[in-house]
Amino acid sequence: MNPTMKHLVAASLAALLAGTTAAAAAQVGSAREAGTPGTERNRKEMRNATEHVNRAVQVVHRMQANPEMRALLQRSKGVFVVPQYGEAALGVGARGGAGVLLVRNGSTWSHLAFYNMGGISAGLQAGAQAGAIAFVLNDQKALNSFAQNNKFSLGADADLTLVDWSKKGAGSADWGNITAWSDTEGLFGGAAINLTDIDYDEDETSAYYKRPVAARDVLSGKVTNPQADMLRQALANTSSGSAASSMGGSGARGTTGSGKEAKSDTERERSR
Repeated sequence: MNPTMKHLVAASLAALLAGTTAAAAAQVGSAREAGTPGTERNRKEMRNATEHVNRAVQVVHRMQANPEMRALLQRSKGVFVVPQYGEAALGVGARGGAGVLLVRNGSTWSHLAFYNMGGISAGLQAGAQAGAIAFVLNDQKALNSFAQNNKFSLGADADLTLVDWSKKGAGSADWGNITAWSDTEGLFGGAAINLTDIDYDEDETSAYYKRPVAARDVLSGKVTNPQADMLRQALANTSSGSAASSMGGSGARGTTGSGKEAKSDTERERSR
């Protein structure tokens, strides 16, 4: 390689490195601002986060209405709930959806991390409008996609099988790596489902926990927010088979082990 070419290659690599470094610095700065209480960015992201969590509670309750779905959640590795996706059209896909991820640890559930979903590639039902969707992570392979990556896709390209909940018969033993649920029956049209451009929302997560935080730190319990307890309790009630008791329902009034843990998290947070 002649000196001129070497100089051009070196200059190109330097420019690429500088651009990557600048982008990373900008992301860190954005997350830091979002995680600083009292800033306008923090207030905006916190409002969004609170709305997403409150809506996710309602989605979980709708999922609990089906005994088979309750059983699936009881043995799952985690769940990604998107309370509201954008308008969908046949063969185009649902564009834009913010969701929350929680990981199941025995009878307890982790605190939550926020993600954005770019779209769904599937034979979507014609005329479907905004609604709720959720993805039950049935094995460690599915969970690793979230826990180990900040931006990724789910589906055949990632060597993952997504199964449409509405298309499986009662008592089915094969729900794939991921089971796709929707409150709109037949939404996915029975076609192969692929989720594209899922990325970790560091700004919203940082606002929720009042400091910049990585998804793995949230899911491993290094940060807590008592406002998440309602959603965690809803899922804990699913795991304990006591869905009716969640949100002040008519079920048993006793506190489950998961409920005690959620309460303990709240007390620890208040004592800080």
